[in-house]
Amino acid sequence: MSLFAWSLFTKSTQHFQHRACLSTYGGSIHALAISNDGQALACGGTEGVKLWDTRSRKELTCSPLNCESRGTVSCAVWITTRLGMAETLCYGTGLGYVAFLRRSPIDEICVRRLGSGFEITCMSWDPTSSDAGARIAIGTRDKIVQVLVLNTNSQLQAVFSVRLDNTVPKSVAFADDRGVYAFGLYDGNFIKLNGDDGTVVKEYTCKSVIGHAAVNQKRGVFVVDNAADGFTLYRLDGNEEPVRTFVTAPPSVSVPKQVAFGAEGRLIVGGSDNGSVYVFERKTGKLLDTLRHSNGGLVQTIATRDIDGRCTVATASPALGRGKATINLWVHDYSIGKATLTSKDSWSLLHMLKRMFTLLVHLSALALIVSFLITSYSDTVVTWSIDIAQRMRPMHMFIFPASNPPQSAVFEEAPYIQEAVREKSDILILHELAEKLMEVIREAKRDAGEDLHHVIKHDITAEVERVFHQAVQARKDDIRGTRRGQDGSGKEVILV
Repeated sequence: MSLFAWSLFTKSTQHFQHRACLSTYGGSIHALAISNDGQALACGGTEGVKLWDTRSRKELTCSPLNCESRGTVSCAVWITTRLGMAETLCYGTGLGYVAFLRRSPIDEICVRRLGSGFEITCMSWDPTSSDAGARIAIGTRDKIVQVLVLNTNSQLQAVFSVRLDNTVPKSVAFADDRGVYAFGLYDGNFIKLNGDDGTVVKEYTCKSVIGHAAVNQKRGVFVVDNAADGFTLYRLDGNEEPVRTFVTAPPSVSVPKQVAFGAEGRLIVGGSDNGSVYVFERKTGKLLDTLRHSNGGLVQTIATRDIDGRCTVATASPALGRGKATINLWVHDYSIGKATLTSKDSWSLLHMLKRMFTLLVHLSALALIVSFLITSYSDTVVTWSIDIAQRMRPMHMFIFPASNPPQSAVFEEAPYIQEAVREKSDILILHELAEKLMEVIREAKRDAGEDLHHVIKHDITAEVERVFHQAVQARKDDIRGTRRGQDGSGKEVILV
């Protein structure tokens, strides 16, 4: 099946979508690098360096014709400084040369051969470099790790250079404290060096050889190609025990394959020897995607870049014979609309909606309480209102019959005493409800005062009080009429 047909077949199920296919010179591609703004792609190999504009997919430039005297390009990284200098491509070669190629305008600003001219196996740029220059860590085949600074005059200055005991550095990376991580090719060593003098701070041996390694400082982890069954994840502050292994199809030959983080450390992306590029979820170990770079063969060279919620992956494989090498670009929008709700206006809108929702909840509770009082406790509300008025002075209740002796007043008074007991029981319940009611009113007033106009707040409170007092007055009139009817036989209830 062709790559185009495979892309159409898997389009509906893949998270990554194929964006472009670039063809370049014959020979092997050993290095890919996507610029920090995502607008340029660099590739390096047996035929030197080439640059492309990723938007127009047009070639920008080629390295000088004397690339044969410098050797095969083995690694590359984009660097920049805080002084607004245009992005610059830094690349190393098999004969120990390090070169700096400015992107705009295109210009080779610095070239130097390091040490005895051994192959530069790896390099990394420190994004926290100061205005004085860009810090670059470099590893070479003769077991040396060194840190250099490209100053504002495009001159290289040495910070330190150390020779490791038995470790050939295959990958290097900067730590948050300006230290340097080095990963051994054959012995599987993980080493942390002091950023000022290169002394060894930490060292242990991983469970496998290291074909390639990548570091994610934010997540505190690194991942290595174990050259056996896939890629293995470790913690930077842990020990030699791995976190998990991302298992791939068994390789037909044990060769180093590049590996990288994507989507801000959420994904692990690595090559293979069967024409595929594997994409795993870091947290779960689940295989998210299998990118079909070619129908078969090695896919050793990859690069990733995350910009504004989009992860771009570049993949390359060596050409057969004198044929052209192929580079594929894939994209995955892992965080669409990531910054939609980060502005102050959006935050204010959400805050206002939250306050309005809280106010509506309080008003609904208030309406339920008022309705409950009117329908279920109207008698008790009236009694409680009268009781409060009478508590202002001593109250005595006497019943004067029209013709019976005074002794009968005691027996006539008993039913009213029982009714008063029941009313007092209802009053206790009403007191609790009234306290809840006033608490809700006060809270509603506070919420309304924060987000609504003062006039609206006053209207809400006034309406609640009006409904409440109307219900009380209506029930009071009904009870008075009922009692006058009950005492029409000559008795009169007098409240003193």
